[in-house]
Parts: sequence; C-alpha cells; structure tokens
Amino acid sequence: MIKVSKNLESIPASLIDRKTDTRRNTCIRDRKYHQKRDFHQRYKQLDIKEALQTIYHKKCAFCEQKIIECRDNNLEECSSTVEHYRPKSKYYWLAFSWDNLLWCCYRCNHNKGNNFEILADEVYYEESFKENIHSYAQQYQEFEKPKMIHPEIESVLEKLSFDDGVIASKDKRVQYTIGMCGLDRDSLNEKRQTIIDDFKESLMDKKLKNESIEILLKTLLDAFKNQNNEFLALRYWILRNYKSLKH
Repeated sequence: MIKVSKNLESIPASLIDRKTDTRRNTCIRDRKYHQKRDFHQRYKQLDIKEALQTIYHKKCAFCEQKIIECRDNNLEECSSTVEHYRPKSKYYWLAFSWDNLLWCCYRCNHNKGNNFEILADEVYYEESFKENIHSYAQQYQEFEKPKMIHPEIESVLEKLSFDDGVIASKDKRVQYTIGMCGLDRDSLNEKRQTIIDDFKESLMDKKLKNESIEILLKTLLDAFKNQNNEFLALRYWILRNYKSLKH
C-alpha cells in the first residue's frame, strides 16, 4: 500500500452527467443501492476507468501489483475492477462519488467485499451531502474512524514490514487492511520475495568484489521514485533496512 494523490476537482464527466445523477437520486430516494446493470455501468464508464488507471499507474490500490484488462479466469488475480472504498451496498449515496472509487485488482476487491468496520459513529445520509458528494471522504474518515486504510488519504509506509516478502505491521488498522484484502497471499509474497532476493544477490556481489553499494542504493531509490513500478512500499522498506539484508 502506498498513498496515491487524486485531484477531487477533476471529476470524470460520466460521474456528473444526467444519467449518473438520475441513478444517484434513485438510490438516495430509495435509501439503497440498486443491484442492476444500468446502475453498475455508471461507475464503470471508460473515462472513469482511464482516470483511475492514470492515478494509480495501472496498479492495485491495495496490493500494488500491475492490473491488466482480461477475461481469462486464470488471470483473475490481476484483472481490474472499480472498487468502492465504502461499500455501495451500505453507503448507497456514495456509489458514484469520485473520492469513493479506487482502482483495484479482482482478488483484493473480492477479498475485501463489503467488509468495512469502524471505530466510532456511523455516517448516515443527509441532504446536505449532495452539495459536495464527490469530496466528503476526508470528513467521513475523521467522523467514523474506519479500520480500513484509505490509500488516497493516508500513508502507511513507516508502518509496514516485508520480512521474507510477507507484508506485516504492528498497527491494528494496517493489520485489518492486510487481512481483509488478503495482502499476505502467497502469490504476492513470492513476487515481493523475488525483489528482495535480487537485491540481496546484488549486495553480495558488491561485497565479494569489495565495491561500493552507493550506485545500487541509488538504483533502488530511483525504482522507488518511479510510480510505474510495482511494490513501492516494499522498495521503501528495503531502502530503510538494507543493512540487515546483507547477511
């Protein structure tokens, strides 16, 4: 997980057009989200997907692996979905809200499902919410104090560890997010461990040749700064802990 910046003033046209507004008003009127194709399609419009792909650099908001468009069931691990941070089944008025939509891989989305526990009072719809329907996430966070980390609002880089490629944390909320999304699943652990092993191998090579590791660290830093790379949180952890990885 790594914090991602989204411009809440640059809202995809499909989220503010007449068709979407009609679906939103219907949900608000009926106080529920309608599980129908014409409702689902409103938050899956091409301009929304393209905007989210760009913001997330084609990576999952939670596990940080690259997402590809595919129909093959064997590739469900990396296929894309538009994820609702706050479940639309409960927060019906946010089904088409820009600050509630994330770019997510199928597996993280499926694992997370409708799980969304909070530590404080629950938000209920108020008519005044319609005025800023696309930018209430920050206020909701402060009021509800959800257990789930919001990747567009908070950074958890300093709270993560990746020993043997396994993502972990001492922070309860980060633990909850890891558990709900299954961020410690085997396929991800193996990919992360490969990155660690490659770095350790390069470290050992430098040591055997009695060469400086400065260039190696700079390469790793550049890889961390490149938003298109997968697993940036892992790369950051390696930078912070490279001395302990020498052995």
